[in-house]
Amino acid sequence: MQPAGAPIAGSAVDKVEKVVAYVGLGYPFGRLASILLGRHQKPILESNKPKLFVMGTRDGFTTVKQLENKLKSAAGRVETHLVPGVGHFEMEGPDHDDQMATLIVDFSKTV
Repeated sequence: MQPAGAPIAGSAVDKVEKVVAYVGLGYPFGRLASILLGRHQKPILESNKPKLFVMGTRDGFTTVKQLENKLKSAAGRVETHLVPGVGHFEMEGPDHDDQMATLIVDFSKTV
């Protein structure tokens, strides 16, 4: 997956009525990503739909502090799940597919 996939998908959440919630895996909120993708970040942060952001603590695009700071301003219900010691592309690889699927299913049950 490309680093821009999560922000682009998030920018469409409120434009599609049937979408009831959002899950962002490895959402890039770092400084460079915010400059390049800020117009895509704003809609998901302003959406009142429930959101889950999953990130590895060694993500190369966003630090845990950057994630926490961005989400302070987010509207609606916001949840995070940090995967200890895991990088951006590592988390999105096959070694973590079962964990990601479980997180998504568990979150979807609460929506």
